[in-house]
Amino acid sequence: MTRFPFNWEKSIQAIDYLASLKPGITQYYIGKIIFFADREHLLDYGRPITGDRFVAMEHGPVPSTILDLLKTDSGYPDEIVEELHDRIAIEPEGNKLHVYTKGEDKFYSLSGSDKEYLAEALEKYGSMSFAELKRLSHEDPAYESAWEKPGANNEMDIELWFAELADPEKAKQQFVEAAKCTG
Repeated sequence: MTRFPFNWEKSIQAIDYLASLKPGITQYYIGKIIFFADREHLLDYGRPITGDRFVAMEHGPVPSTILDLLKTDSGYPDEIVEELHDRIAIEPEGNKLHVYTKGEDKFYSLSGSDKEYLAEALEKYGSMSFAELKRLSHEDPAYESAWEKPGANNEMDIELWFAELADPEKAKQQFVEAAKCTG
């Protein structure tokens, strides 16, 4: 399975950027918005925004590292957790985490297309209900394939996304080459 390296700075800035556009966004919506934005950006530009690995969970695809990072006991190095908390505030409410920007407004690691795709995904999916997002994300071929495997939290093969392109084999070849260059 081909992967891109996870980019901490871009991922933290993507969380902050979404919180700046929609104060109080929950971890569930952050996960879904990043899933849709990463997928579309990969299909259009040959690279994802965050490089996170997506796993198939009960309520749909989850960017594994990003959602773990939002937990208070993530276990990630202190400097990464501090960088996140310098940029955002997390307010728990029941089983939800509401995320707010601290107004850094500097997204130097995010390209123009990264911000564009995050904003477009938020606009398109950010007001959908939990049930709508769950249904829509369950239709993803990489999710379906991972969900059918035995065990829990199976990683999704994002190469399956290329099936919807005009020349999926050429796209997969370019994807593998791009992943090698950034890895």
